[in-house]
Amino acid sequence: MKKTVFITIFISTHISFFFLHIHKQMQFIKESFTKQKYEQTLSTIAQKKQARLNELYALQNKHDVKVYATRKLALKPVRMAQLHRLSYEQS
Repeated sequence: MKKTVFITIFISTHISFFFLHIHKQMQFIKESFTKQKYEQTLSTIAQKKQARLNELYALQNKHDVKVYATRKLALKPVRMAQLHRLSYEQS
């Protein structure tokens, strides 16, 4: 009787360990897919960040700002004759 109980417990624990191992492998696969998705999102965000930085540097280019001011806004360069000096001594 004790032998059959032992064999039953032994077989049932092995079966349960087998299913636990399968469950662990499934969880590992699920987490690796999640990690892969997050890494792809991170690389996409890094590419967008780099594109925004390049766009910012292009917008800060002095030549492009000058061209935009003269063509789009119809501004003219300031001449030295247009500048006036203000003294601090006047109250």
